[in-house]
Amino acid sequence: MAVDTSGSRWSDRAEAALRELRDVQGVSLQMEGDKVSEIHVETRSKRPAKQIVRDVQTILRTRFSRQIDHRVVSVAYTEAPAAPAAAALRETPPAPEAPATEGRAAAPARAPAVQPLAAAAAAPDDRVRFESANAYVSGPRVQVQVELRWKGLARVGSATGLTTRAAADDLVAAATVAAIQEFLEEDIGLGRASVADLRLGRHEVKIVAVPLVAHRMEKTLVGSCTVEQDAQQAVVLATLAALNRVLGGLRTREPIEYVLRPTSREEASGAKRE
Repeated sequence: MAVDTSGSRWSDRAEAALRELRDVQGVSLQMEGDKVSEIHVETRSKRPAKQIVRDVQTILRTRFSRQIDHRVVSVAYTEAPAAPAAAALRETPPAPEAPATEGRAAAPARAPAVQPLAAAAAAPDDRVRFESANAYVSGPRVQVQVELRWKGLARVGSATGLTTRAAADDLVAAATVAAIQEFLEEDIGLGRASVADLRLGRHEVKIVAVPLVAHRMEKTLVGSCTVEQDAQQAVVLATLAALNRVLGGLRTREPIEYVLRPTSREEASGAKRE
C-alpha cells in the first residue's frame, strides 16, 4: 500500500483513513506537535480491543509511516440503535369493534390481551454498561481509567498505583467503583473493592467484593465474571455484577451532561508529586 505524502494536515487524513476500518463509527486523534498523544476509537464491533488497536497501528504505519505505542489508543464499544417502535406498532392489528344493534349502544372495543412489544422495548435500561478500560504507565506507576454509561450518561473513574501484576486487578476494580460513585448521591459510599481469582474447571473466574455504606448500614456486595479474552474487562463486569442489582434502589445524582476533571497527564503528574 502506498504511503500518503500529500501536503494537507496528515492527522486529518489519518482520521479519515481510520474511519474506514470495519465497524468503526468515530475516530479522534489528539496531537502534541507532530506526535500522536491519544487516539480514541468508537466501534460497534464485537472484536477484542487488541485487534482493533492493531488495525489502527497497521493503517498509520503503512499509509503514513507513523509508529505509535498501543497504549495511546483507547477503544469505546457502543451498541447498535434499537429498531423504531413505530414498526412494532404497525405489526399489531387494531381490535375489531363490536357491531351496533338497533336500540342498543355499540359495545366498547376490548383492549388487546397482550401489549405491543414496543411498549416493553421503550422501558429504560437500569443497568450500568461498560464502555472502556485504559491504562497509562508512567515509570513505576500506572493510572487505570474505566468509563461506564448509565441512562445515557458516561462517567469515568480512575485509580493510580504501582505497575505490578498483583495490583492490576485491584486498580481496575477501584477505577470501576470510582466511576459508579459519580452516579450516586454523596451520602451513599462505596468502599475499597477486593478481587480474588477462582478456577472452575477450565474457566478462570474473577470475583469482586464491594462494601456499600448507606443509611448508616454496611453491606458487602459480591459479583463474578469468567475471563474470556480480557482480564481487565472481566474485573469491570464482575464489579458491575455486584452493584447493578442494588443501584435501582439507591439515591442518584441529578443528570449532568458533563463533568470537568483533570486530564490523564495532569493526574499522572500529580501522582508523581505524591
